[in-house]
Amino acid sequence: MMRLLRKPFLVFVLITVAGLSRLTAQTSSDSMELVDLEAYEIQSEYRFDDLKIDTSSSQLNENLLGIYGSTQLQDLSGLAPNLSFINSDTRGFGDILSMRGSANSLFFSAPSVGLYVDGVPGGSVSTYPGELDNIASVVIRSGSQSTLYGRNASAGIIDIRTRRPGDATRAALQLEYGDYDTQVAKALVDGPISDTVAYSASVGYKAHEGYIDNIAAGDTEDDRESIHAKLNFYLNPSDDTEMRFGVFAEEVDDGATRLSSLLSPDPYQVSSNVRGVTQLDRLQLNFQFRKQLDAGELTATSSYQDWDLNPSLTELDLSPYDFGFSRVLQDEAVFSQEFKFVSSPDNSSTRYTVGLFYFDSSTDGDATREFPVPPSDFVPPGFVQNERTLFEIDNQNIALFANATTAVSDKVSLNYGIRADQNRSSIHRTKTASNNFGYPSPQDPVVDESQSETEGSATIGLTFDAGEGLEFILRSSLSQKPEGYSGYTANPNFIQFDSEHMISYEAGINYMTPDEAIETSVVVFVNDTDNYQFERTVPYSTDFAVENAENVSAEGIEGKMVINPAGGLFFDFQAGLVDARFDKHLDAFGNDVSGKHVPFIPKYTLRMGVRCEWQ
Repeated sequence: MMRLLRKPFLVFVLITVAGLSRLTAQTSSDSMELVDLEAYEIQSEYRFDDLKIDTSSSQLNENLLGIYGSTQLQDLSGLAPNLSFINSDTRGFGDILSMRGSANSLFFSAPSVGLYVDGVPGGSVSTYPGELDNIASVVIRSGSQSTLYGRNASAGIIDIRTRRPGDATRAALQLEYGDYDTQVAKALVDGPISDTVAYSASVGYKAHEGYIDNIAAGDTEDDRESIHAKLNFYLNPSDDTEMRFGVFAEEVDDGATRLSSLLSPDPYQVSSNVRGVTQLDRLQLNFQFRKQLDAGELTATSSYQDWDLNPSLTELDLSPYDFGFSRVLQDEAVFSQEFKFVSSPDNSSTRYTVGLFYFDSSTDGDATREFPVPPSDFVPPGFVQNERTLFEIDNQNIALFANATTAVSDKVSLNYGIRADQNRSSIHRTKTASNNFGYPSPQDPVVDESQSETEGSATIGLTFDAGEGLEFILRSSLSQKPEGYSGYTANPNFIQFDSEHMISYEAGINYMTPDEAIETSVVVFVNDTDNYQFERTVPYSTDFAVENAENVSAEGIEGKMVINPAGGLFFDFQAGLVDARFDKHLDAFGNDVSGKHVPFIPKYTLRMGVRCEWQ
């Protein structure tokens, strides 16, 4: 189970962590303070502020992540109302992330819910990092955030901040062992190197045997193993300037996706002659420059990420016979550059954010499928078809965005924002087909297309402070997701999909009791989406493509409540309900599915927690 520990880069990072710990111990031994981190989290006093709530945002710190056992990004599902992850069990590849009834498609559409980690935007949802280590805070913002962030976020954003080094060296080590040969090892160290240089480093390793037995191979089918490392250096040449250099690496060596036959008497047994595997490598480099000016703070963030799935191999028949398999190799390279200026919270009645964003992604896919074709008048028994698809899809985005909040009076504030996007996309695709009989097979035409568009987004909201802890919020937004291409079809009716446009309305209240022992919020929302993007199979083929539903509506309600009746006793409750339906759409066979539920959108989410501390 320790194959990944032989990887040279990750071994180098392990040595670096140990070396930095020794270096800082030598350079700051007089003031060194080691913090004992039980369960790999900073143990601080639990406070009411840890659970502070708002109508359209959920804040999670290390305390709350520990309470809910959230160690992976997918564990955030349900921790904010109407936030959901549909896990494909291939380390993010093919995952669906939804909020308030809006979601990405399996493979080819842009995210509806954006992700930022320390100011670095994510690429496609398939490439979002999985592990949540060394986390200081997670802020989940519901509703369109397109005028606040460079990366477009039509339905919401997940903004993660990792722990920054302090004035003293801090170190932690966690080791676990359990059933199914579960092995967990995590280490972190951070602190100063000199008066102007600091660092943070963390490494995590996790592995366990599978739960499904492969009778044919005499072994478990779905073993899991991964290792990741993160290293940041901070340079402060002056009091008003900071630079950060960061690198993040991850390697995964998993077994098969957890699939078993519905006809099997034991769902935890298969008899496969093809050993499934999911292997991927990730390398991310980032640089951030922050300058404090009299008028506000200027931040420039550059990042590059290469995510390489090589391969994802799945047996399609789950039998000892050569009936079928799927092998996917996919690489996504992303470069982004963001400039953002946030005005200072001075005596001005208006505080604003303006920014410029550039995003460039290139996805190379190589997918092979082999499967039997049922015999017919034209197909002999034992006929096996082999299809290989190669594609390159490029997407570019340039955006200008601005958001401001103006205090109209002592009780009323107005929030407004605007965004302009220039999007370009292109595809080059080929597909070859063959069979075990050597018969001629129809070949797909070569696809070589490009397109561009200009889009806009806007938001406006009003907050009214009614006094005595009561606050009312109204908000409306126009948002969009860009057009694009599907890599698994050459059908001219499906190769291209249109941009998605959503108008949303929400109204909410916040209330806190005079003694601040109870805080609650309720928000209702309605989303109306034209050209809703979702993925489906193409009839009478093996193709898979993004399609636009003419109109989709989502209506919902979100409620949050925190109760602190006494001392160290805390009750935390958050729930969401959303009803997302096709208002106007014909399915693949021309049937009217208006009124049917949109796929992959859970109707309910619920979060409940109780914490009691004795001094």
